[in-house]
Amino acid sequence: MALSLSQSVTPVLKKVIVAAALCGAAAISVALLVTDWPVPHTRRTGYFDVTTSEKADLSHIDEWNRAAKAKYGPDASTFASMSSHKLTWVARVGDKVVETRPFGFSVYGFLGVFMVSNVESFPFELSIEPKDPVKPDKTVDKVKASFAKTAPAEALEFGNRDWRPAHCHSPKPPEFGFPLYASDFRVDTSSICLMQSDGGPHTALVGFARVDASFWVRLFSRKVCRILAASWVESMISQPDAKRPDYVACMLATKARGSEREVIAARFFEVRDDKTLAVFD
Repeated sequence: MALSLSQSVTPVLKKVIVAAALCGAAAISVALLVTDWPVPHTRRTGYFDVTTSEKADLSHIDEWNRAAKAKYGPDASTFASMSSHKLTWVARVGDKVVETRPFGFSVYGFLGVFMVSNVESFPFELSIEPKDPVKPDKTVDKVKASFAKTAPAEALEFGNRDWRPAHCHSPKPPEFGFPLYASDFRVDTSSICLMQSDGGPHTALVGFARVDASFWVRLFSRKVCRILAASWVESMISQPDAKRPDYVACMLATKARGSEREVIAARFFEVRDDKTLAVFD
């Protein structure tokens, strides 16, 4: 006599099977989010190199100084100490160090080069720090000096054309959908510019965004960059006299917690005629 599945499998085993199936589905969903699959890939080859500009967060220094005086007395002195690329606030009484606190750092700008093989090389520079604005006439020289020892020579061949950013603005953040909208994820600041040269046939939109997010959201930086890049293309097209860019670059800085340095991600895409994005591998 043959037994049906419902007769032969115990209730406990049924629950185990269902739980395993749900866990497997959840694991697959997370993997798809992390890898941002499926997403179109461009057939073109490219190269990019990026360096960042950072500044220390000094917003708490007055509060720390007052707290040191209150805790250790009027003889307490405070100062900032730099060692091994680390900036530390130090409180001292006499010759004795009584307290230290690390300063946090945040990225405020990018300098880089993006080359599409057999098409064009784009120098770019972005800054969201009013005290350190971009000087467009210096960008090409800065890029060549910064990447002369690391980038292939053809990536730094920008011709004799005058490269300038255009249509720079701060776009509105897009809707990110599940699961990002349900997290503590938010765009803190963003800035985009269209890199173009006089007489050059191609343009590249370059964007920089800083986001506040919990650690696990950082795993989804590929998807975040693609959503941001797509929204930036739409925002740029809406500008007067601006056309669809040929390429778009996403520079993403995930805001640090405490003294941790920000996590940086960079993604580059080809913008197709229908405005869909194809990622560079």
